[in-house]
Amino acid sequence: MEHARATPLLDERFLLFETLGRGGMGSVYRAFDRAERRLVAVKVAEEGTGETGSAHPLTAEFEAWSRLRHPNIIRAYEMGRARHGPLPSGTPYLILESFSGRPAHHSLSPGRTDPDHLEGLARDVLSALDHVHDVGLVHRDLKPANILVGESRRGPMRVKLTDFGLATEAGRAGRPGQVSGSLPYVSPESILGLPLDGRSDLYGLGVVLFFLAAGRKPVESRDPRELLRWHLAGPRPDASTDLPGLPDRLARFVVRLLARNREERPASAREALELLGVPRAARIRPLQSGVDRSDLAALRLALDAARGGERRVLRLPADRKASAALVREAMTLAQIHSVAFCRIRGEGKLAEASLGRAVLRLLGTEGSVRADIDAYPLQKFLPIGLVGDLPVWDRTRAGARAWDNEVDLGRASRTIAAFLLEASSRRSLVLVVERGALGDPLVGGVTRAIEEGLARSPRPDDRTGGLVLLLGGRRISLAGADVPGGPEEIPVGFSHRR
Repeated sequence: MEHARATPLLDERFLLFETLGRGGMGSVYRAFDRAERRLVAVKVAEEGTGETGSAHPLTAEFEAWSRLRHPNIIRAYEMGRARHGPLPSGTPYLILESFSGRPAHHSLSPGRTDPDHLEGLARDVLSALDHVHDVGLVHRDLKPANILVGESRRGPMRVKLTDFGLATEAGRAGRPGQVSGSLPYVSPESILGLPLDGRSDLYGLGVVLFFLAAGRKPVESRDPRELLRWHLAGPRPDASTDLPGLPDRLARFVVRLLARNREERPASAREALELLGVPRAARIRPLQSGVDRSDLAALRLALDAARGGERRVLRLPADRKASAALVREAMTLAQIHSVAFCRIRGEGKLAEASLGRAVLRLLGTEGSVRADIDAYPLQKFLPIGLVGDLPVWDRTRAGARAWDNEVDLGRASRTIAAFLLEASSRRSLVLVVERGALGDPLVGGVTRAIEEGLARSPRPDDRTGGLVLLLGGRRISLAGADVPGGPEEIPVGFSHRR
C-alpha cells in the first residue's frame, strides 16, 4: 500500500521526527502536536496484527488505557486513523504522553542497581499497579521495557508504567498453554489459563526486580520450554544466596513476589506497598467518571446518530465535575470510534484562540486546505495563515482583531459556523463549547449560528458525517448574531463557493 503523501506530517497535525522504538507489534515515534503545541509519542501497530474480522488491537488498548490517570502511568490522549502523511491510509495510531525516560534495564544497571533506587522503582510501579487494579484491569506484560525511568532535577528518579496492549479485565481466563506476555516474566496462573487478578502483575514485577538486583533472571534460558517449566515447577530463588547485595527485608520481599502459588504473594499491590512501609494515606484513588447514567446514555445515542449522519445538541450538566466527566467520556468515545473531537474552552481571547485551534484542526478534513480557505475566508476573522499548504496560527495577529461593529461580528460568526458544519458533514464531529467560552461574543455568535443551522437542516443531504454539539450551562452571548450579513452573508449549513 502506498503512503498517502511523502511527508513526516501525520494528518496535518503530528510532525514525526524521531523513532523511539520498533518491535514485532509496531513502532513508536516522537512527534510534535501542532494543535496542542506539545511533544507526544505516536504508537503505530503493524499491519496484520490482531485476528481477522476482529477489532484492531489498538482499539482495545486505548479503551483500557484511557481509563487510567496516575502520575506513574503514561497518559493515552487520543486514537486516530491515518488519512494523510507517512502512514498507509486507515492505519490506526495512539497519541501518548511524551516522556524522556528509558526502559528500566537501560536506565539502571542490572546487577549493580542501588538498593534505594530499586526500592523506589518498586514503590512507584506498585503505586501504578494499585491504580490499574482498582479500575478492574490486569496489565499482563510487566517487564523492564515497559517500565520507563527518567532523571529528575528536583528529586528522585521518575518512573512510569507503559504499554497496555495486553491489558485485560480482571477475572478473565485464557487458554491453558496459550501465553500472552513475555515468557521470562509471565505468571504460572497465566500459563495454566486460570482467571487472572493483580497478583499476576506482582509476579512479573518480582522477576523484574530480581533481574535488576542480580543482573540475571531467575532462570537463564532462551528455550521457551525451559522457561515454562521453571515458572510451573522450577526451584524458587533464595533471598540470602541469590540476592546478597540487597538488604534482607527487600530481598525477602522480592522472593515473596515470585511465589509460584499466588496465595503466598501479597494479596494486592496495596498490600505490597504496605510491606514496603507506604501508609494507606499515600493511596491515589482511581478516577471516578461521575457521569449520570442517563447523561451517558444520551451521549452515546447522540454519537451513534452522528456517525449515521445526524446532528444533535446536548446540554452539559450544571455541576462542574459532572460536566468535566461527561466531556472526558465524549472525548474517549469519539477517539474510539474515529470521530473528530474539538473543545472550545477559556474566556475572552483564550476562548477565541481555542476556537481558532478547532478550526485549524478541521481545515482540510477529507479535502483540500486551500479549498476550505477559498470557500470560507476564515483568515479575515481568525489569525490563520498558510505556510505552503499547511495552515498555521499566526501569533503576530493573534488577539489583534477588533470588531468594528456588530455586522462584522455577525459575518464572522456565520462564516465560521458554516465551515464547522461543512467540516462535520465530511467527517463526524463532537464539538464541545464549555460554559466559560460561551460568554465570548465570537464563540457565542458561532454557537448560535450553528444551532440555527441545525434547526434548518438536522441532517445534511448526501453527506456521511454528523455532529454532536455539547454546550455548557451558561447563557450564550448573542451580540451581533441577528444582524443581517449583507450581500456577503454565508447561509449556515450550506457550502459557499466563490
